[in-house]
Amino acid sequence: MYLDFTSSDFLAISYSCDTQLLVGRWLRPVSPTEAQRGYNELLTVAQQQQARYWLLDIRRRNCSAPETLYWLSNTYYNTVAAELGLPVCIVYFMSPSLCKDFEVNGTLPEPAAAGKPLRINHCTTETEAMEWLQREQQQEHLLLSH
Repeated sequence: MYLDFTSSDFLAISYSCDTQLLVGRWLRPVSPTEAQRGYNELLTVAQQQQARYWLLDIRRRNCSAPETLYWLSNTYYNTVAAELGLPVCIVYFMSPSLCKDFEVNGTLPEPAAAGKPLRINHCTTETEAMEWLQREQQQEHLLLSH
């Protein structure tokens, strides 16, 4: 069952009760102000649902503005980890062309190393993104069961 939390024309937010995944689908390019508003909406829903596994579909977005990337790296991700508990796993699902834009700019998040509190990855297919999130969930369940 999916719960829909969409509240803007640039971001659709849903939560899958079955898989415990928060899904944010950016619907168009956004300004830095809209990006911050959207990310804050994602955190609000994640807090309500206790969602620590996120799929962010950014195929329709543009590259984030430098101020947005700075805010994400230096403020937002730390807030997410502090508010939701650990681990938090976020995968960005993007088009191959957007991935190339991020690589050219040097702003593509590196695949996260195991054991870090906030794990961020990027994929160019939704299947790959979902499989990564499922592996992360399984890894957490294994750690908790021992």
